Amino acid sequence: MSKIAVIGGGPAGVMAAVTASKNNLNEIFIFEKNGILNTLLPTGGGRCNLANAQYNFKELAKFYPRGEKFLYSVFSGFSTNDTLQFFEKLGVKTYTQEDGRIFPVSNSSLEVKNALLKEIDKHKNIKKAFEKVLEIKKENDFFTVTTNKKSYKFDKVIIATGGKGSGQKFAKHLGHNIVELRPALCSLITMENFSDISGITLKNIKADVFFKNKKINNLNGDILFTHKGVSGPLIYKVSSYHAYVDFDKVNPLVVSLNLVNKDFGQFDKEFLEVLKKNPQKEAANVFSEFLPKNLATKIFEIENINPKTKSGQLTKQNRTALSQKAVNFVVNITGRSKGEEIVMAGGVDLKEINPKTLESKLVKGLYFCGEVMDIDGLTGGFNLQNCWSSGFRAGTTCERSEPSAHVNKVDEMEKF
Repeated sequence: MSKIAVIGGGPAGVMAAVTASKNNLNEIFIFEKNGILNTLLPTGGGRCNLANAQYNFKELAKFYPRGEKFLYSVFSGFSTNDTLQFFEKLGVKTYTQEDGRIFPVSNSSLEVKNALLKEIDKHKNIKKAFEKVLEIKKENDFFTVTTNKKSYKFDKVIIATGGKGSGQKFAKHLGHNIVELRPALCSLITMENFSDISGITLKNIKADVFFKNKKINNLNGDILFTHKGVSGPLIYKVSSYHAYVDFDKVNPLVVSLNLVNKDFGQFDKEFLEVLKKNPQKEAANVFSEFLPKNLATKIFEIENINPKTKSGQLTKQNRTALSQKAVNFVVNITGRSKGEEIVMAGGVDLKEINPKTLESKLVKGLYFCGEVMDIDGLTGGFNLQNCWSSGFRAGTTCERSEPSAHVNKVDEMEKF
């Protein structure tokens, strides 16, 4: 029997522990000081965005700004479909939204947490240790894990402490390089003041992003205006792709938002037609047929046009300026909102981890899974998929000194 320590009781750690316990030949301890799976509760706005409907593992990996090719092996062994089957067997039924995000039918993170806790309790060889891990040492062929209560000896250790946990510190003390941690999915601060339109949301709009001589085209998603700037899934994408870009008031990150998802010619023509049909109506009210009223008024103010101007009196020059602003609403990003990040970029250097086993290349018997590694995905279920897949891979291989021939595609009998 092998004695395995799982450091971290989040989604990745729990998946690793449950997987490693399947053959009942291992004794497994889950160390978690804050309560097992508590970090799962706020995911997906409390609805738990379990996965995303990307079923080809190479296509799935494209949604990870850091870790794409490393994840090929991980996802080929435990795919989106495997995730759905796993939760189906736990009694968690799911549905898929039009945007590809997958949720439990109950729309409850608590249901998912309780189903996983129930699965843990089925395995008598899994023990829960509500203790704070202070240190991990490798001594000869075993590990010493010291907590705030006592010291333990283990044959194998799986570190699954997440992007903000102590796992990077433990890995560094064991000789690993840690890629600098940066906020990856976070709200952004703008040079412009949007406090008067705070709370306005636009659905599935397009954006182009510019920084110095670099450009990213055709990002899309929802956006939310805030007191400090902008937020929402679209902005999370922007922040993720630019996690390691240093921007400020001198060198802002420029985001061009197409608020109406139409080209200038098409929108200007439609706007003109509505203006002609309503010559006595205030032009700002006509403009608000295309955009939320407060945002429409804001654009009039930005262009120094009186929002009470009658439609029939709006000059061509003013109409053109308004149409241009609708399809090219520029915001200047000068900073990141601190403490609000959903996911961190950075972590244990992937060059020092075997992608087929998730075992350290430097320390035999040491494994990693989840966000403790230098892997982060976009919003939409991708970060939890990394947890399920990498947790499964680490749990499957941690008892083996060498990867077996079927690691890249585990036998169906071994899957959940």
